[in-house]
Amino acid sequence: MVNFSLYKWILRKAKRQPIKFIACFLVIIYFICIIIIMRYENVSILEALLRILPSILGDIGSVETNPTGIASILALAVYICFLGMVFGKISDVLINISLKGGLVMKKVNYKNHIVICGWNYQGQKIIEDLLCSYMKKPIVILADMEKVPYDSDKVDFVRGYPWKKEDLIRAGIPKADTAIILTDITSKKTTNPDADALMITLSIESLNRGVHTCVQLLSSENKIHLENANADEIICLDQIGGSLTVFSALNHGVSRVVSELMNFDRGSEFYRCKQKIPNNYIGKSFREIGKQLLDKKMILIAIETTKDGYILKECSNDWIHSSGEGRVMLINPQVEYKLRENDNLFIISESEPTDL
Repeated sequence: MVNFSLYKWILRKAKRQPIKFIACFLVIIYFICIIIIMRYENVSILEALLRILPSILGDIGSVETNPTGIASILALAVYICFLGMVFGKISDVLINISLKGGLVMKKVNYKNHIVICGWNYQGQKIIEDLLCSYMKKPIVILADMEKVPYDSDKVDFVRGYPWKKEDLIRAGIPKADTAIILTDITSKKTTNPDADALMITLSIESLNRGVHTCVQLLSSENKIHLENANADEIICLDQIGGSLTVFSALNHGVSRVVSELMNFDRGSEFYRCKQKIPNNYIGKSFREIGKQLLDKKMILIAIETTKDGYILKECSNDWIHSSGEGRVMLINPQVEYKLRENDNLFIISESEPTDL
């Protein structure tokens, strides 16, 4: 019964992994050949290996038909099989690389990096802005493309499907800091880009709840589904484009201001202060801190704080924007809001604010 079970197990392994099974079988034969030579020639394992090696050069006709000679012939056969497997594997890899446009299905080994999931016409500009920004983090593109979408030694490309967990793992999502999900706007590979964005977000969140997900959506009607999937920031392309057009029509020059603030290669930009608020800021009003920052050529525009009873009571007349995980954002608050210890400041500055 035991032998029959062992036979079934071996047969199952051979069917699932034939290459490994054959390699193990050849190794066993090789060591049997060494043992035979050691036994009949009464030599050490090193000497047995040296006696087998010349058989790879040929001269098979001089081999005697005794156990040692048969072992040498078997060793030669093992050499030939191993060489065939090695060269076959190399050929297979080269063919796959050629079919994939010269790409290797690699796995990155980064930590706290940025992963761009999917690709569209905005991808190049997004990467250029990331490379120009103060936040110098490794960038990885994960997309199902035959050629590298952005050729740079500062950007890694992993070919795969952004909604597949194994491909997300190869792109390092479990250790990533930020995931940018680009909606497939022009490609004919999908009929519902927003549904794909939702599926990618769910896959990412299942692997790393701590990663900050920024998701593009074509339709704002689907925003609720991304919020339920715990997406951190949702950019609705239909809202942003339309709203900016209206504001530019009513307030001439708004589009130029927004364009300036959203480019990292020149002028001022939006920044979220990463450093802890100085103790002398705590307890002061938004207006007081704004005046202090103006002296340092910075403009305070918003505060992110904890959503609690104080906020609901004191800031009820302001528009409170939820930012997830029990946090809210106050943009240019009209009440005399006083800063608290765990608040984050959003400012406009020419460079990353390091001295508040």
